[in-house]
Amino acid sequence: MRSPALRRTTLVSALSAAAVLALAVNALAVSGSPIKVGEPLQNGPPAVAVDSAGTAYIAWADTANSGGAGDTVQYCTLPAGATGCAHSGTLTPAGGSGQQVDGVQVLADGSTVVLLADVYGVAHENTPEQEWTSTDGGATFNVVDGGASVADGILNADTAPVNALIVPGTDALGYAWVTAAGNPTFDEFPLSSPPPCSIKTCPAEERFSRLQPASSPSPLGNPRGVLASQLGANPGVLGVYETLGLPGASPCTFSTAYVYGSGDQSATNDYDKYAPGEPDSAWKVPLSPADCEVEYPAVGGGPSGFGVVEDDLTKHSTVYHPFDQTKDTFDKPSVTIADEPEQSASVSQDGAGGIYATYLGGAGGPIRLAYSSNGGATWSGPATINPNKDGSANSLTSSVGSSGQGWAAWKDGGSIIAQPFVATDTQAVSIEGSGSSSGATVTITVKCATSEPCTVTVTITATEVTIVIARAARRKVRRTRTVTLATGKFTIPGKGSKQLALHLTKAGKRLLAREHGHLKATVRVSEKTAGGAELTTRNITITAFKPKHKK
Repeated sequence: MRSPALRRTTLVSALSAAAVLALAVNALAVSGSPIKVGEPLQNGPPAVAVDSAGTAYIAWADTANSGGAGDTVQYCTLPAGATGCAHSGTLTPAGGSGQQVDGVQVLADGSTVVLLADVYGVAHENTPEQEWTSTDGGATFNVVDGGASVADGILNADTAPVNALIVPGTDALGYAWVTAAGNPTFDEFPLSSPPPCSIKTCPAEERFSRLQPASSPSPLGNPRGVLASQLGANPGVLGVYETLGLPGASPCTFSTAYVYGSGDQSATNDYDKYAPGEPDSAWKVPLSPADCEVEYPAVGGGPSGFGVVEDDLTKHSTVYHPFDQTKDTFDKPSVTIADEPEQSASVSQDGAGGIYATYLGGAGGPIRLAYSSNGGATWSGPATINPNKDGSANSLTSSVGSSGQGWAAWKDGGSIIAQPFVATDTQAVSIEGSGSSSGATVTITVKCATSEPCTVTVTITATEVTIVIARAARRKVRRTRTVTLATGKFTIPGKGSKQLALHLTKAGKRLLAREHGHLKATVRVSEKTAGGAELTTRNITITAFKPKHKK
């Protein structure tokens, strides 16, 4: 992965250096350490949202059913820089004892934090979705509508929630669903005082949108799906579903299909009541073929537009496929993030449009982080933010706030673990301070930001400028040429800084002498990982000194 921070770590002006880093992709990033936020004996997958201050809100279902009391929802708030929960607690769903909980979701909707849980085994007015909200930074959560269900997308008893999101144009919320024998659905509902909407009180034809025509000869069923919303200048909702063939791209064994809606929520652009193609529907594309021979998709949106991280089975690699919102389709090529497969991927954006992708490097593999600063065109990393040495991490998820503070959360045995990350965690090496020369060597300080060895090949070049007299034109002419000053290959054993001494070439010695031992320089560092290579730049001054001789 290639990060803006790494771009800031190079030297300036007439001297340039290209350093290629061959880094094992299981190196450990350094911005934060794992934090145990919960330890239920049995638990569902965690969910996480991050607000503009970088505070993470993490929630999960405690499914131990201790003493027959039923499942509960547990939560933890983690401010940026925290080493433990600032607030934590347990929420008990309404509607009777013996309740079962899954599909826990967390949303940061402005200053309001929303917890949603799929609840069943209780009275019908409390099924399927219960909601709690916090307006004090997660210190307390209050139940909404006394625990009455706030959303519904159920076509039959085999319907399952996919994920919740903030609907563009309002502070309304939305929930997507899949159904074993039917079509995918989407239900929008108000954040403040939503009307109770159980399967008994909200008939299907009045409450939610079917995202695939009821007449389709190949109903989706209930494989995995993921949706994301994009707010602001180019609002919309993009959903991607695994299809195992039809109705995805054909002929494919593994494929995806997508749905797309655009614009802000309104009475004439409604995400809730109307199917794609119907008057006043916000949905522009019904369930349609997307990609062939891919799996494990993750969808994200933001200032850089929508995109999907997925496992490309033909290349055995993790890729990013941008979505074209001007044509409502995936007509742009995929970009390789890493030459390895992924599982449990998440993708999200900060307020500047920086894209962050986390995933497991295969089943039981390390937890990776990749970053793109240019809309997914190129990626830095992937770096390992947790080695997962015992292979027990699973159900990984992550989110990034507008400030660029990210948090990952996952299950590990009977524990829920969280870990912070930032874009610079994809940085492997950097050059620090100024350089110095004895007249025979140039010494620079290189920092390795990983716990694994960094192998660096450095080539330093300079632009030599000479002035000659062009006799025919009777004027001075400025000529330049590139001079190779020094080369070297080094291994830094692990995290920390090391001074690297590179032998000057004859031409390098002459140039440094000509500049009287004081040279302003630009060094370019190219980091090489599974995701590719990227140049970074930083200004320094190289100063020559005379070595001390023994008397």
